[in-house]
Amino acid sequence: MNADCPTAETAQPTARRSQKERSDGTISKIVDATIASLLEVGYARTSVKEVCTRAGVSHGGVFRHFETMLDVFMAAADEVAQRQVTLAQAALQGSAHDPEPLVAALHHIRDACRSPINAVFYELIVAARTDAALHQAMTTFSARYVAAIEAAAAQVSALAHISPEMRMLLVTSALHLFDGEALTRTVQCFPERETQRMAMLIQLARLLVPTPL
Repeated sequence: MNADCPTAETAQPTARRSQKERSDGTISKIVDATIASLLEVGYARTSVKEVCTRAGVSHGGVFRHFETMLDVFMAAADEVAQRQVTLAQAALQGSAHDPEPLVAALHHIRDACRSPINAVFYELIVAARTDAALHQAMTTFSARYVAAIEAAAAQVSALAHISPEMRMLLVTSALHLFDGEALTRTVQCFPERETQRMAMLIQLARLLVPTPL
């Protein structure tokens, strides 16, 4: 027998997961399945059955952890937001060493808006136009999300000379512009205009917020 192989005497039993660990694991499966479904088949076809099939969880298993599908969708939005904000924080901190940190930050915001996972927000925002409950939930969520991104920008020392009001204006304006661009470029993609648009925005940002000497 290979001396490296565990025997009945030496093999250690696998530790059983706690109830909380099992519950958290199930919730993660449901949320990840919802994100994948929104990205692949869209909001209209992200049904309870679709989520259950993808997550490998029963119908009862979903609603043991979530009261409604709206809660499931918002949990998915919160998870995507957390991932995006984490990436944004790292990118913005990295931009602090750039000769023009504000310009670098604008490129990072555009990259975040073009990230495939960001389409989860677009699916929910479009659906919220005709769904009152989803509209209310997304309004509250969006306020939290923008505040988190602004907070991440406020932590970048190279952007500290920008007033909070101007920084918020720049962040929200860039988000709205690049979100719209990311959504419409799926059917209207004009790379040359996109390059020109970024150049125009950079010029505007330089005028509004001169680089400190």
